[in-house]
Amino acid sequence: MKIIKDKTLLVTLCCFMMAQFLAIGNVYGFSVKDEREYGQEMLAVIRHEFPLLDEPDINQYINKIGQEIVSVAGGQKFNYKFYVINNRDFNAFAAPSGLIFMYSGLMEKMETEGELQSVLAHEVGHVTSRHIAERIDNSAKVNAITLAMVLAGIALGGGAGSQALITGGMATGQAMSMAFTRQNEEEADRKAYTYMVEMGLDPNDMVSMLKTMHRVNQLNMGKVPQYLLTHPKPELRMGYVEDIILMEKPATPAQRDQFYFNRIQARIRSFTKSPESSLPYYRKRIRNAGNDVDKYMGMYGLALGYSSMAQFDKAIEEMEKVMAYYKDKTILITDLGMIYFKKGDLKTAMALFNKGRRLDPGDWWSTYNLAMSLAAIGDNERSLVLFQQLVGHMEDFADAYYQIASIYSKLDNQILAHFNLGKNFYYKGKFKTARYHFSQARNLAPNDKKMGAEIDTAVKIMDEIN
Repeated sequence: MKIIKDKTLLVTLCCFMMAQFLAIGNVYGFSVKDEREYGQEMLAVIRHEFPLLDEPDINQYINKIGQEIVSVAGGQKFNYKFYVINNRDFNAFAAPSGLIFMYSGLMEKMETEGELQSVLAHEVGHVTSRHIAERIDNSAKVNAITLAMVLAGIALGGGAGSQALITGGMATGQAMSMAFTRQNEEEADRKAYTYMVEMGLDPNDMVSMLKTMHRVNQLNMGKVPQYLLTHPKPELRMGYVEDIILMEKPATPAQRDQFYFNRIQARIRSFTKSPESSLPYYRKRIRNAGNDVDKYMGMYGLALGYSSMAQFDKAIEEMEKVMAYYKDKTILITDLGMIYFKKGDLKTAMALFNKGRRLDPGDWWSTYNLAMSLAAIGDNERSLVLFQQLVGHMEDFADAYYQIASIYSKLDNQILAHFNLGKNFYYKGKFKTARYHFSQARNLAPNDKKMGAEIDTAVKIMDEIN
């Protein structure tokens, strides 16, 4: 994880947060509008400081799961967005305005999709209860510098650097806790339980996830994971949820397909672990497999590992075994196409991407890879259409804007090339370069009001935090 080492940037971030919360005063002054605006700014800070796993299939999966929860949570004040951060720490957090972040380290500890749903449901419960606004209200009553340093620590994601900041803030002698209260946790758990039952999910997955949290806490007595600093006492929460289940006796749902959860876990591992460490892990998983799912998902992991090491024939062999077992999982067609794409066999890759998209037109993964293939063979017109479809679904998908900019540059449209490069670097958190390209776009098209308004919004946010 990247830690802020630039003292100027850190001071700027702290001062920004201090000013924000001095202006807020109390929870009643922290309106929904304020929360939305602050959420935009905090998302920009997080993008600047965190490596997000900005991949179409990971993005689509986590948001699909999250939005299913939001859909049963009633009328919402915010446009929820869900992200996965590439960080091995055991953490997740909800930021203002419905921004929810899962760490890859937490997802790797999970055993079922239900456990993931339980954590997301809990975080949605905090947002709908406006517990975050309450924490901000409480924090605004203490020394502003202490508050700013604690918030900067949280923005850094709970690693060693942020813990030092939090400790430094606490050292002023002013008691302060950014942890949710027991009442907050019980309310969020109660809501999460209700969401899961309404969705036909098994609330016992909440208990199994809390048991994992308790186990992680016991194993890390010297360094309490950030998630358990802000979401304390999993053993008490476990008892509370177990009591609800005992009293209400919800119907036991049918067993759910774990394929997409297992696939995303393997995909995340392919970004967070080296293939040299992943291959032995998956070989062991295959040897010790107690069922076909473990066996074939081990083969899927091998395919990803071999592909990363450019051992494409081995990767294809393993992926085809997985496809023979999971005959109805069309996303595997695109996964196989990716191996051929990396191998340099564009003809076979494109045939597979076209087939995958035809079978599942709403799959962003096949759309993205087909667009990349079309760009590689020079079909700019069709490629541009597909990339624009992608940003219609994922408005902050940085790489798509880079590809769009490249196409416009080839078409000699420098205005849109600079504008989309500006958006690419803005969503990557590289603000200096984003400013340059936005400035070039504005200079080339000073009368374009729509583009100018988008640039002004981005520049205003960058000015606030940098």
